[in-house]
Amino acid sequence: MKLILPKLLLIPLLLIGEQALAQETERDLMDVQKQTIDYASPGVRGMGRSRGIVIGYERLPQFDMESESDHPEVGNGRARVRRHNKFFVRALAPIMNKPNNKLILGIDHKFEEFNFENVSPASYSLYRNLEDRNLKSLGLQLAFLHSFDDVRFMLVRAKGELNGDYTRDNVNVSDYLKTTVDLAYGWKRSPDFAWGVGLQLGYTFGRQRIYPGIMYNRTFNDRWGVESIFPANLRVRYNVSEKTLLYTGYRIEGASYNLYASEPPLSQFNDIELRRTDIKALLRLEQEIYDFLWFAVEGGFRQYYRHRAFDVVGSRDELITNTLAGAGYIGIELYAVPPRKLLERSQNR
Repeated sequence: MKLILPKLLLIPLLLIGEQALAQETERDLMDVQKQTIDYASPGVRGMGRSRGIVIGYERLPQFDMESESDHPEVGNGRARVRRHNKFFVRALAPIMNKPNNKLILGIDHKFEEFNFENVSPASYSLYRNLEDRNLKSLGLQLAFLHSFDDVRFMLVRAKGELNGDYTRDNVNVSDYLKTTVDLAYGWKRSPDFAWGVGLQLGYTFGRQRIYPGIMYNRTFNDRWGVESIFPANLRVRYNVSEKTLLYTGYRIEGASYNLYASEPPLSQFNDIELRRTDIKALLRLEQEIYDFLWFAVEGGFRQYYRHRAFDVVGSRDELITNTLAGAGYIGIELYAVPPRKLLERSQNR
């Protein structure tokens, strides 16, 4: 009896030990699963690789511009725009790159300019104030992508821009600062399908407002797919090959610039605000040059939705209503993407 009793007591201890070992093994398996889980993101199979540095130029040829104002001193005007140029440089870099948390820093600089035909001291005041003047934008943004699991994800982006005709000598942050905030929540249903809902506080339609949006990214097969944040943009994608992508669709663009009016009669208002919104129907080709280096050519038709000038920044009362004729446009881009070896290395970790 004395020998049997210790053995009987040993059986529960062994069972407890086996249960603890099983729990520890289960925890280890869960840790491995957490490390190897494919966390959700907005991207789907077949989309182009993420971009690091982008340099782009866009040009619109000649088109007519008409202006109307109820202010008796400002009056009405009409002119022909010889060209409308846009240039931009953008750089994006991850400052945190964990499997379920990514923080991306972005810096961009862009400007656009109008060149009119036969501008003289007698020309309409707005055209004289816009002629050869760079409407600049210098921006800094932070984007945070958090993946809750392999299905749900959240995206937050905050951006500040200095928009206007400032120079190094007269720039005042409070006068030219424009802020944009994006919030989105989405679901990755499969490697070929992701969708989400969100809000933007921004200038897509000229004046800063809150705009809803629906993200819809889907790849239907090895060739066709859709990439969209409705209503701001929608593109149908055709994968010619791994190195060649074709797109067609539309994009809505908007901006707000603060201008110092030096030419009378607009000079009586000192600072005015120019807001624009245009819609572009586009065709786009993206082509790999060498592994990490790509270029894109885009063309289509641009139709302005709104183009207004305001005598007070942030006002709802229009000083000048501009009507710009629709015109074709052409743009080119050169950009860098992560090399394939780097992507393969990160996927195999």
